[in-house]
Amino acid sequence: MHNVYVPVVAIVVAFAAIFGFQAFSESHLDDDIADKIAASLGTDTGVGIETMESVQKGYGFCGTYVTDGAAPAPFYFSKVDERVVLDTDARELQNHCMD
Repeated sequence: MHNVYVPVVAIVVAFAAIFGFQAFSESHLDDDIADKIAASLGTDTGVGIETMESVQKGYGFCGTYVTDGAAPAPFYFSKVDERVVLDTDARELQNHCMD
């Protein structure tokens, strides 16, 4: 009977590892996007994510960011190629974020 427990425990551990890793990486997504925005702007000042929502069935994110002393501005982030788009005239931002 103990031969049944080994595969069951292995499956439970595998599921916990997979879903735990996904939850961990999603929790750092805001910081990663803020870092990419700061790099795109060429600034060392703090960039904060004000709002963010998932689009394209989780493959992209639309939102607004703020920098020190500036008004909120829109962004689009693609998880597929980990690219951030800040230009409001860009096709990706227009298609996915502007309703």
